[in-house]
Amino acid sequence: MLKIFETLISLSRERGLRIEISFLKCKGRLLIDKELELKAVDEFGNISSWARVFPGISIQNILDQCGVKKIDVYKGQEKIVENENIYEVIRELGGIASYK
Repeated sequence: MLKIFETLISLSRERGLRIEISFLKCKGRLLIDKELELKAVDEFGNISSWARVFPGISIQNILDQCGVKKIDVYKGQEKIVENENIYEVIRELGGIASYK
């Protein structure tokens, strides 16, 4: 799972993107941003500590334990991708083509 996050962070940096991952079983969201890198966002939209937003869940297990609801990708204020499949998002953004 860490390889997925490394790829998303790299795409964010290279292309100036903001990536938000919403979850099915967790209220918080994950924000990947070229400046912030990987941050936890609470249900009110505030960046907060990982332990407060995702108590007892490690970064390695977040996708499996919380289940991805959707991924939104923004370039500035414009939403350029919306999808519930993280591998398809990576492909759409021109990431590693071999992702399944």
